[in-house]
Amino acid sequence: MTARRPRSSRLWEERGSATAETAIVLPVVVTMVLVVLLAGGAIGAQVRLESAARGAARELARGEDESAAAAVAERLGGSGTTITVRVQGEWVRVEAHRSLRLASPAVGSATVGLLADAEARREPQLLDARAGPTGGAP
Repeated sequence: MTARRPRSSRLWEERGSATAETAIVLPVVVTMVLVVLLAGGAIGAQVRLESAARGAARELARGEDESAAAAVAERLGGSGTTITVRVQGEWVRVEAHRSLRLASPAVGSATVGLLADAEARREPQLLDARAGPTGGAP
């Protein structure tokens, strides 16, 4: 009889390769998950800031004062949300600003400036009141 080579010799030579591949791939996967989570948090904050700008513009379009609009923006956008208001004719434009700090032990920390804007047309009765009464025959 001839001596046969054991079938498992090739498997024996590749032993541990799965562990080595996992050791190389696992940090990449963990980093990608952290980046996706941080990006998701930033996107969520941006959506809240857009809502804050729309809410503040809506308040101003209804005739509320700027402090009420700022309170709505801070409630919807989170603490640290500030607004800038510009009135252009019958339109009111609100820009909402907020700084967002993204922190992770593996990635580090970064501060991102977020900006959102919204426009709303002022209510017709507010425009008529500003223009004053019109003269005419009773």
